[in-house]
Amino acid sequence: MNRATYLIAATLLVAASDLRAAPPTYQAEACCSLCPAAASLDPSLPGLAGLGGLVEARDGWLFSRAQDLRSQFGLDDYSYKQLERLRNALKHNGTELLVVYPPSRGLIHGDKLQPADRARFDQAQARENYRATLARLRKLDIWVPDLASLLEAQAGTPDYYFKGDQHWTPQGAERTARLVAETARGIPALAQLPHGAYASQPAGLVGRSGSLQKAAQMACGTGYPRQFVQGYVTRPLEPEAAVEADVVLVGSSNSADAFNFAGFLEQYLGTPVRNASLASGGHTSALMQYLMSADYRKKSPKLLVWELDDADSLMQRNFYRQAIAAVGDGCSGQPALLQGRTGLAGGSRQVLFNGADGVLPIRGSDYRIELQLEAPDVQQLGATLTFMNGRQENLLFERGTGPGRFLLELREDADWDDLTFLALSVQAMPGGSQGELSARLCKARSDQARPELRTAQAGAGS
Repeated sequence: MNRATYLIAATLLVAASDLRAAPPTYQAEACCSLCPAAASLDPSLPGLAGLGGLVEARDGWLFSRAQDLRSQFGLDDYSYKQLERLRNALKHNGTELLVVYPPSRGLIHGDKLQPADRARFDQAQARENYRATLARLRKLDIWVPDLASLLEAQAGTPDYYFKGDQHWTPQGAERTARLVAETARGIPALAQLPHGAYASQPAGLVGRSGSLQKAAQMACGTGYPRQFVQGYVTRPLEPEAAVEADVVLVGSSNSADAFNFAGFLEQYLGTPVRNASLASGGHTSALMQYLMSADYRKKSPKLLVWELDDADSLMQRNFYRQAIAAVGDGCSGQPALLQGRTGLAGGSRQVLFNGADGVLPIRGSDYRIELQLEAPDVQQLGATLTFMNGRQENLLFERGTGPGRFLLELREDADWDDLTFLALSVQAMPGGSQGELSARLCKARSDQARPELRTAQAGAGS
């Protein structure tokens, strides 16, 4: 071996020794950057409707321009009126309504925005409109916790929302539950609730590959890492006898078990909480499913906590027509003014007709329709209401798996309450049941308690 070979070998040995002594270091960089297509998402694609465009912020944060960076909140006057009717119907049936309406991601985490995006976002106007919405809800005699106080979080407070997802973190759920409990303590009807002691403890990690991250991947083809935060579970401090909960939570996927919102409510309210939310559904679907359930018909809760992930869906007119009728249990205990039965095979079939024994003055929301299908798994049903002047209203009933029962008030908005009901036709949706359906139309005011509650109240007063 010549001298040059020895020198090369010695150099390699020294280099190998240096590698063993000092392992390499790596500079962590952001994995992704939004492409131009993310600025205007295709609303026809699954999961992208309503997002508008994505905004890339600091520290891996993503925002929806349409939902997170909005400055307008609240409902139209008609929807406030119907929400008040819903609250009153629940109250007449012994239930107080508490609405949980959290601030948007932009309101709480607007400090994560890049300077240019922060300048475009009118956060001051958004704060003012959000606070005004909470105040308007309180004027309807709905219990509303002061979630605007979340906007004044101290530096170092754990994130309320996930970076790339529109769900709150368990830490955000815990802060919300504290404020809910502060408000609920002022409800006189809750003073006699069964009391218990509960504690929440860390329990593994909650990982999210968020809705906004998935939207970015669809638009740009880039993936984002899952974000992990501390999870929690709530347990009673002492073994407790089986007690039926007088507090029921209905809400969006924010109320899913992973975020432990129901558990934190138990901890701070000091009473059992039944979680009737839908992990894969919205807050309106969850409320409808609960109001249509046998559990609700059997016993109304003292407090209904309704968690809203977005108030826009509260401007759906037909939601109230179904929900208020469900609070009163449809036509149960009421005489049928019209009734009929039909099969669903062969397209549209008339099931109710006003005129066989003279025309009845059936007008407005004091009248409701109850439909019952033989097949309980039917989730969609088409219906056409015809009025004496020839006007028609076409509806699509949609419901999760349940008892095959659909309820509806007649319309009262605009001039609809001046129109006399003539007929109802129904039609099965493609792939739906071809069995039979029965229908009843009755008169039942929304400010009356359900028949079984009126009987119980009369007995208690005698």
